[in-house]
Amino acid sequence: MSDEEVQAKADLLMAMNLMEEITDPQFALDPEEQVPTDPVERYDVFVGQVKEAQEAIEKLKAAGASDEEIEAHTKALKAQTLAYLNSLDEDDLREIAEAKGFEHPALVGLSGKGQHPLVHWLDPAYPGDIASKAKIQAAALNRYNELLAGKTVGGMSLADLHEIEGTEPPLSGGAWKATPEEVEASAQAVTASIQAWNEAKKNYGPQFQEQKAEALHTMLAAEQKLASADCPELGEDLTKAKAEAKSAVDEALQHAYLPPKDLQPLVQQALASGQLSETEAMHLGSHGLVALMRPNTPEGQVENLKALAAKRQEQLANLDAGYATHIAMAPGGDQSLNLPSAGDPGAPQAIAAWAKNAGDVQAMQADVNSWYSQTQQGGASDTPYAEHPALEPGKYLYAGELTSDFKAWAAKQKLSDLRSVAAELGMDNNGKATRAQVQNYIAASFNDKYDQQAIKDKVNADVAKKEAAKAAKAAAAGAPAATPDGGLASDEAVQALASKLPSNSTGVKAKPATPAAKPVKTPKPGSFNANVQAMMAAVQHAKATSQDLPARVDAKDVAGWNFGSGTKASNLGGTYAKTVHAGPDGSQWMFKADHNHGGALGHTEAAASHLLSLGGVPAVPVYHHKKADGTAGSIQPLLKDAKPFTSSPSQWTQFQVDAIVRSHVGSWLVGEHDGHQDNWLATPSGGLVQIDRGQAFKHFGADKLSVDYAPSGGGGFTPVHQKLYQAALGGGLANGVKINPAAAHPVIKKLESMPDAQLRSILHSTAHEGAKAGVAWVPHMRSRAAKALKIPQSQVTHDQIATAFLDHAVERKNNLRQNFSDFFVKQLGLSSGASLKHGGGS
Repeated sequence: MSDEEVQAKADLLMAMNLMEEITDPQFALDPEEQVPTDPVERYDVFVGQVKEAQEAIEKLKAAGASDEEIEAHTKALKAQTLAYLNSLDEDDLREIAEAKGFEHPALVGLSGKGQHPLVHWLDPAYPGDIASKAKIQAAALNRYNELLAGKTVGGMSLADLHEIEGTEPPLSGGAWKATPEEVEASAQAVTASIQAWNEAKKNYGPQFQEQKAEALHTMLAAEQKLASADCPELGEDLTKAKAEAKSAVDEALQHAYLPPKDLQPLVQQALASGQLSETEAMHLGSHGLVALMRPNTPEGQVENLKALAAKRQEQLANLDAGYATHIAMAPGGDQSLNLPSAGDPGAPQAIAAWAKNAGDVQAMQADVNSWYSQTQQGGASDTPYAEHPALEPGKYLYAGELTSDFKAWAAKQKLSDLRSVAAELGMDNNGKATRAQVQNYIAASFNDKYDQQAIKDKVNADVAKKEAAKAAKAAAAGAPAATPDGGLASDEAVQALASKLPSNSTGVKAKPATPAAKPVKTPKPGSFNANVQAMMAAVQHAKATSQDLPARVDAKDVAGWNFGSGTKASNLGGTYAKTVHAGPDGSQWMFKADHNHGGALGHTEAAASHLLSLGGVPAVPVYHHKKADGTAGSIQPLLKDAKPFTSSPSQWTQFQVDAIVRSHVGSWLVGEHDGHQDNWLATPSGGLVQIDRGQAFKHFGADKLSVDYAPSGGGGFTPVHQKLYQAALGGGLANGVKINPAAAHPVIKKLESMPDAQLRSILHSTAHEGAKAGVAWVPHMRSRAAKALKIPQSQVTHDQIATAFLDHAVERKNNLRQNFSDFFVKQLGLSSGASLKHGGGS
């Protein structure tokens, strides 16, 4: 290592340590290193250290450090800036932002959900002129214009905002103080923009999209400006001018064709500014979107449009879930139906549910298709069906094709079993129905050609006809011969004949119908049977996942195996380079090198995997390993035939949701917050497993058990458990699927029953090797050790850092029950979470 690289690393370490002290000033024990108490001054000091760190990273790069090392240092820096800014309260963020030139900071972060936008705007790890930061300022300015136009934003009026800011609002309700001449000029601008729009909308084709979008934007902006003008001198004339402008714009838009693609730039601006929500932008047609973007759309119309967007979002989510369920049993194409044999246990209910769902999907496809192509996601996207395959033209369910496939499958089933399926669908006279009638009755669930009531009536008529024929035949066979004198039959003969005739008015004595197949009753939710069924299903799901995972072997055995040099595996993703090797039995294994910390991260991932397995959380076994050339890291068997877990929360089943909740308990114990969707796999038997626990303990001591905590960033890096909780809070889970705190209980129970000494033993190498290597959690634990020992951080030894780490791990294990009970109750509003405190769990 060159002198330049050594110096750069020293500079970087110093800067990162100082940033840590600024983030948590109580640990800066050196009087000469006092951190300013003023938020703006402290921020300035922090930014200075960030610049020092960035310069040190650049020096490392120039000195020849590997790309992996540079990326790792850059990620650590970004994590540190994020931790500091997230530690500030909203008032501090606003004060700092305002001091740095942000206009109206009180108008962003109004939802109170997720990371506050000012955290990103103030983040010095990112350039100040990037588009994402500009969008945050644009959102505040757009909302301020809405306030100026007399609307409220986040429950705030214009006066409320200026009271918060300590400034004087404009003289009246307008956005700007205008002279009569300026009002006239604004009115003329509206007229001119309408003329330009009328010309632009005559043109069609991709080459005119930008021109049309600009013309529409200019017209709406001109209308907005006039609508927000304040000119007391004009009195009623101003109101008249505004009304005339609105009427003229109404007329210009009334018969205009607004292709979604043409509107896309305008919608993106409105999204960035907060004028439109994601739900509205993606689920309304162009005219509805324009109405929401105009300043004077009646409040009632606005509310109706918002309600329509929410309704369509729910329709689309239901369609996605229904279609996913359907194709699991009816893959389509040249493939036959994948239905279970109708005689299998539980099969009649499953087949009946599939048939009914197929009909529902058909109806939803027709309904959603009537508006989807007019929306941004359906009409402006280059991949309109990527997230909603049910709407792709080739994926529509056609009744005729579905019926043919169904009857081909049904021909191989026993009639008695098909009757059980029909009974599940309400055919109470199935016992007397023919095969054709039963098949048609089931097919009526998804084919309008058949009518279930008409089929049942036909079965009854056929039965009556057969019984009448039998009765007539029997009566004829039992009739006495004519008397020799041609007289009437005797009383005895009449009575004998009468005994063979029916007593009902139809003249037909029908035999008792064969009892219909008794439907299997669905247990009442919350009942003992329902709980038993749910428990058995959960057990089967867990067993399926466990069977798919490679077996854990003794770590000492793995350490003695020779895996050879291996081959590079860039397709496996992740931050660090990986190689694939053949195990002694020919199975494939993956080695992940730890070039920067001498193998300490290999100990970390191995320990995390071991702890998760002890807690009953599915985990691929990972082992610390050192190759023949001395390179240390981790090695693990590859999971065979697993597929990416790509579905959205609206498609997740209850079993998947419960599995994610259980995994979250394990993730919190090992301080792992990198479980985004790319790190989850669906196993061949239908289970779920999170992989790549390489960031375990990275933020240990500074992390939070919170629905909003995501140190790796949002978007594609949002942890799956966070997606789950946010979807649950926003009503985004499938019907009947919910967060069940009791699902966490088995994992909590297993982990908290682990002796403290066992936990310390498992984490011993992680703690001591990590402390020596200076891994990401070391600054946090150095601060804790310094505070506990009441000594300066510079005097804390590696062993003391390791002890602080192990103490914190034990503390976290022993508080799992209390912490998750509070999490479910306080953050998710689930009162049932309180039972966890008392050993609750089903």
